[in-house]
Amino acid sequence: MKTSSLSSSSSRFALAALALAHVGSALELNIKDTNSIKDAAAQVAKGLYVFHNEEATTGQFNQPQPWFWWLSGSGWTGLMDYTVYTQDTTYKADLLSALGKNVGPNFDFVPPEQYGWEANDDQAYWVFSALTAMEYGFDTLPGGPAWDVVAANAFNLFVERWGVASETCNGGLKWQYHPGPSGWTYKNSVTNGAMFQTAARLARFTGNQTYADWATKVWDWSRGVGLVSDDYHVFDGTSDDKGANCSSVNHDEWSYNIASYLHGAAHMANFTDDPAWEEHVHGLVDTAAATFFKPAKNGVMFEQKCEPTHACTTDQTSFKASLARWMGKTAVLVPSARATIMGLLEKSAAGAAKSCAGNGGSTCGVSWTGNGFDGQSDFGTELSALETIQSLLVLEAPAPLVAGKKKDDDAPPATGDDKPPAHDTCGGKKRRRSH
Repeated sequence: MKTSSLSSSSSRFALAALALAHVGSALELNIKDTNSIKDAAAQVAKGLYVFHNEEATTGQFNQPQPWFWWLSGSGWTGLMDYTVYTQDTTYKADLLSALGKNVGPNFDFVPPEQYGWEANDDQAYWVFSALTAMEYGFDTLPGGPAWDVVAANAFNLFVERWGVASETCNGGLKWQYHPGPSGWTYKNSVTNGAMFQTAARLARFTGNQTYADWATKVWDWSRGVGLVSDDYHVFDGTSDDKGANCSSVNHDEWSYNIASYLHGAAHMANFTDDPAWEEHVHGLVDTAAATFFKPAKNGVMFEQKCEPTHACTTDQTSFKASLARWMGKTAVLVPSARATIMGLLEKSAAGAAKSCAGNGGSTCGVSWTGNGFDGQSDFGTELSALETIQSLLVLEAPAPLVAGKKKDDDAPPATGDDKPPAHDTCGGKKRRRSH
């Protein structure tokens, strides 16, 4: 994840964002009232959309320096979730336009404009938008293939790059896919967790066992090399630099890393009905709770690596968005984890709302453990607050689709112990296969 170019109007939008960050009344939120949650999410979405700029080369969002194309992909996924959860289509046309501008000529999220900047994890965060569109039945892009084909195109590139990277460490996807940039020797969790999650989501949607086999392969490699520990801590990465052959691990822990593996495991549990995958889900949820909620003493989500020193950068302030997003969706796919997850999200959403002040409560801070705005607001803080608040609606939203099932806006929500069905592989026709 590296910087990219930005249009000349960026300063105007940055100043507009900063102008919102003044002390005011906190955002009103009743975590038990659907209308209140939708109203609060709508206000935070407005705060996020201050950064929208159709001319920006960073995925149609302006961001303070450094600028991250990947983060715009995460932002559009957040607004896609918002559209599904609230049924407010305000941002739908713009998000589909942004996906069309960034999907690239081969429909794989490798746009020429990002050449030399894009890494595997950058691409993956746009692929997550395609997977979300696939699972919620969003319109395809004009002249484009189905969303599962877009995701498969990207996944096949991951498979090819895995093959290139397998000369060391017995596998593993590298952070970069070009040898030049810094990070070529780093095999990190955000990248391999993304490949694992993509494979698992495609497996559940298509019913194609090849994707499930790849998900298992990436999971087993991550466990074997030590990125995912026996007690489900997810560490940042390992290296093959100068013959290291992944012999040591960087033990930094960030919330988005464990989130990616959690959501992949949830799809595998739903797809396979294998108790082992359900056990992995519970292990990851418990470790996420112990690492990113309980250190705050009050059970509110907390980026433990940078919040204590007030050192979270623009991309790091967004990591909690991934954790909230994928915890919420895990609650849908794995009912046995539902009560624990929703309890954590409710406390965190209440904390996030207290941090939102100014402009009708749409400007949100980094820390949610206090009683007000902490003085820092940026694209990442807005996205994290949005995903956490709107994830309280996930159980009322339509369940993620599988191939062959039509979108049904009137389908019952995933309440109680209900689990959305996985693809029926006994009689269903197999879809396009991966490598």
